[in-house]
Amino acid sequence: MTDSPSPERSIEQQIQTVFPSLIPDYPSGTALARYRTDTHQLPELVRFLHEKMRGRLALLFAVDCRPLEKKCELQYLFAFKSRQPFVLVTTELIGEERLFTSITPSIHAAQWYEREIRDLFGLIPQGHPDLRRLVRHEHWPKGTHPLQKDFSWNHVLERQQGEYRFSHIEGEGVFEVPVGPIHAGIIEPGHFRFSVAGEPIMQLEVRHFWKHRGVEKLFEQLPLIDAVLLAERVSGDTTIGHSLAYCQAVETLLHLNVPRRAKYLRSLFLELERLYNHLGDIGAMCNDTAYALAHAHCGRMKEQVMQLNDRLVGSRFLRGVMQVGGVSWDVDRSQLRNIVQELNGIQKDFSEVGAIIFVNASLTDRLETTGVLTERIAWDHAVTGVVGRASGMDQDVRRDRPFAAYDELPVNVALYRYGDARARLRVRGDEIHESIRLIREIQARIPDGPIAVKPDRSATPGAWAIAAVEGWRGEILYFVMAGTDGRIRRCKVRDPSFANWPAIQWAVLGNIIPDFPLINKSFNLSYAGNDL
Repeated sequence: MTDSPSPERSIEQQIQTVFPSLIPDYPSGTALARYRTDTHQLPELVRFLHEKMRGRLALLFAVDCRPLEKKCELQYLFAFKSRQPFVLVTTELIGEERLFTSITPSIHAAQWYEREIRDLFGLIPQGHPDLRRLVRHEHWPKGTHPLQKDFSWNHVLERQQGEYRFSHIEGEGVFEVPVGPIHAGIIEPGHFRFSVAGEPIMQLEVRHFWKHRGVEKLFEQLPLIDAVLLAERVSGDTTIGHSLAYCQAVETLLHLNVPRRAKYLRSLFLELERLYNHLGDIGAMCNDTAYALAHAHCGRMKEQVMQLNDRLVGSRFLRGVMQVGGVSWDVDRSQLRNIVQELNGIQKDFSEVGAIIFVNASLTDRLETTGVLTERIAWDHAVTGVVGRASGMDQDVRRDRPFAAYDELPVNVALYRYGDARARLRVRGDEIHESIRLIREIQARIPDGPIAVKPDRSATPGAWAIAAVEGWRGEILYFVMAGTDGRIRRCKVRDPSFANWPAIQWAVLGNIIPDFPLINKSFNLSYAGNDL
């Protein structure tokens, strides 16, 4: 194997130099190269992609090919630097084979993915350092694997008794402090178990997946065209991000060319979604430091954007906007002018609040050096979105793999290297200004024309597509495989929260438990988006 691939050659050329027997295939209409390999060569290939080629493990999932073929496929998706294609590595487990080699010892980001595959498909990653259940809590009956094709979507499980084995730190003066899964506020369930000696946190173990809804199994019961409603409910605060990613995957399968006006409107709605969430997060972080004034003003501005959403499309959360082939709602030029005028006022207000926030010594003291996530740990865990950019990871799908109208709307990516709560606050602040600038550009550039096209063909059974969208939290990924009669055979969803939750366990180390709510809010990850 070569030690240092040449940066001048394409990814495909460098792979084939080291692995000459591998020939890529390209699904129609996607910027992606797929390589099929056997289970013996797989560990060497993925290590090469990760360590030598600096590929980020963006997704790892399984597909049950029964009853058409008696096998399961494992899919490893790697993302590279800007404008480079995805690389998808596929390997097969034939017949009753259930064992595959774990890549977690060399690629830490694979840890949760492999545990998820074990729970949902019954495939076992040999060599994985932690084979405790992840999604299937201990009350699930043994041998239950809901994404196997012979498992019925409406099967009611009997409850059994079981106990999760938390990891423990032994020693004099070490205490465990459990928090959750039921919390005092209106919040989804999540369990956090801290190990402390005195005040500093020595270990945090996150135990989630309390509200598994079987979303990916439900997708398999739906036609390709009709599943947008389910996609926009995967994570309630990311309606546009999820429904857009789903639509883009299906549009690739149906060979649909979305009208340019629809692409501009999709970018508009995505930026409005980013705006109201970032405004809310900044206010909530200020609230967790007892800075009530900034919290109140950010809450007011968030409410303005959500009321604007409601006036535009009849939904504060922008539901019902997206459809396969385009959008369901048009926005005329007078409405666009009104949007920009209102956002100009919000930007002025936010700039005044920001000027106060970033000179407040007490707030700065709470945020700086709190919850530091180093760039190395962020890379090792394939962290994405706001959290990644605050830790020096220069990535944004809008720029790196333009979708919607972003090929005509260049995005300025906010990037910081401190990795602390203040850096995550600053990324959000910069992105608020950038979203408003992009909406002004949309108003100036949006073309006339239709807002949707209808499918004129069906998807080929077994065909698949992958789509990526930069949601307000980060990169959202959808893998959609077509079944028979226009239905979905497999839909894999990855919200950025699934990639980022394991990293918070590292960001809290050395901090004190009273700082955890602030650190947690600076990440602001979704429980529902994490647990499908």
